[in-house]
Amino acid sequence: MKRKLLVMLLSAIALCGVARAQATGEDWVGIWHADVGGQPSSMLTLASDTGELGGTLVLDMVSGEGGQPHVIASEPHVLMNLRVVQNELTFQVKMRPRDGANWIASFTVRQSAAGKATIHCVNCGADAPSVELVKGP
Repeated sequence: MKRKLLVMLLSAIALCGVARAQATGEDWVGIWHADVGGQPSSMLTLASDTGELGGTLVLDMVSGEGGQPHVIASEPHVLMNLRVVQNELTFQVKMRPRDGANWIASFTVRQSAAGKATIHCVNCGADAPSVELVKGP
C-alpha cells in the first residue's frame, strides 16, 4: 500500500513539473537569433528566473548603403503582455519612432520545429515580413 501511494505521489509531482514547464514556457527559454540576408535583424531573449516567462527583443536596423548590408543601430525593448499558448508566443513592445509618438507593436512567434520559430509583427503594416528565428546553444 505504501509503495502504491509513493508511486502515485511521484507521478503527481512529475505531472506538476510538466504543467509548470508549460505554464512558464520553459521550452521557449533561451536566446533566439534572426538573420536577414546574412545580417542580424533581431534577437529575442527569454528567461523564467522569476517563475514567469519574460525577456527582451533587440531589433537591428540594417542599411545597404555603401554596397554591403551592415547594422547601423540596435534598439532594445522589454517584452510586455507576454503569453504562451502551446507553440505560439505573443507579446508587445513599445516602439519609439524618431518622427512621432510612441506606439505598441504586437508580435507573434510560432515554433515551427525544435529550435526554430518565425516572428511576425502583426500591426507593423502589410509588408511586415515573417522572419525565421533560430535558438542558440
